[in-house]
Amino acid sequence: MRAVKQDLDHFINYARQQIESSQKNLSIDELFDQWRAQYPSDDQLAENVAAIQASINDFNKGERGTIAGEDSAHLRRRFNSNT
Repeated sequence: MRAVKQDLDHFINYARQQIESSQKNLSIDELFDQWRAQYPSDDQLAENVAAIQASINDFNKGERGTIAGEDSAHLRRRFNSNT
């Protein structure tokens, strides 16, 4: 329970600082999303590290994926031709 209280206190301080220093009127959801992006949970951090490691492993095995934009060009052709 202590970790939850620490996270809540940290978020409250972060949100107050953002509200005081920002020109924008951010919702609580936007503030939380920003805070979580800057301070991911241990589980999120471990998941991100595992995903990066899996990508590195794929790259080392020669898997390069698709050229940037190739998939979106395919989708544009596919959906524009069906309209």
